[in-house]
Amino acid sequence: MIRNDGLRRTLGDLVRSRRSVRTTAPARAGEPGAMPPAPRAEAAAATGVEAFLPGGEWRDEGGAVYVHERLRSEIERRKSHWGRIGIVPVHEPDLVALAASGLERALFLDLETGGLSSSPVFLAGTMQWNGEDFVLRQFFARHYGEEAPLLRALHQAARGFEFLVTFNGKSYDAPFLLNRAFIHGVPFELPPRHIDLLHLSRRRWKGEVRDCRLQTLEFHVCRRRRVGDVAGEEVPGLYHDYVRSGDPYRLVPVFHHNLLDVITMGEILRALCDGRGPAAAGPGAARGRVGARGRRRPTPP
Repeated sequence: MIRNDGLRRTLGDLVRSRRSVRTTAPARAGEPGAMPPAPRAEAAAATGVEAFLPGGEWRDEGGAVYVHERLRSEIERRKSHWGRIGIVPVHEPDLVALAASGLERALFLDLETGGLSSSPVFLAGTMQWNGEDFVLRQFFARHYGEEAPLLRALHQAARGFEFLVTFNGKSYDAPFLLNRAFIHGVPFELPPRHIDLLHLSRRRWKGEVRDCRLQTLEFHVCRRRRVGDVAGEEVPGLYHDYVRSGDPYRLVPVFHHNLLDVITMGEILRALCDGRGPAAAGPGAARGRVGARGRRRPTPP
């Protein structure tokens, strides 16, 4: 959170002065997740997150939603293991099937919502392997009226994938999306095979770590230290404030939070297939604070 009033005013002035919107680079034609060209929209002033996050509009006859897109290699240094699944446990048939099909057939997904079951989904982060790098896309509803276009855009982006990879998505993300699509009366489908990393992680590491929350596994299993994150319980309020004020200075970190969650899912999947065990999973590892949707972020020992 930015607490300096002068910096806050400066950032607000910068946002209101920006007038350009960049266009997303869509997936190559024929790739899973590729979206056909949408009708060209009239130029609009970039007065929100568009001023800071590269992307453009996805638009159909029913409305538009903003899509922020970048490559994982633009966020962190490329690693030689990217795109490799490893040797999967033979007793996990979903992982065996994914390894046989290839990582290109999987779509990683994580949501940010308004906080309640009746609240909108305002940000859907996805990640896919394109053979060379991970492509990260974030579908963002700039106001409550863009939730339906967000759902339609995500429905179209998920077409062609065989596997959906989530963390607690069988209990939360998938039913939440289906319910919101029902409310709006829009068609919505997800990939037919759902790999929920929470259940796989519990079978693999239960009893070795204090819990199997995403950020616990991120620190103790994936050996990744999260920096510059926003607390998950703050996310709904930050979005509602953005809708009221239009100032993105506090909302932009939510995009970072969502990207980290999706990237960590990829690392958990890899850890499930490389025989890795937890680090520092002793009594001192029980401290931490709650993150997104009750996920606990571990306090480094």
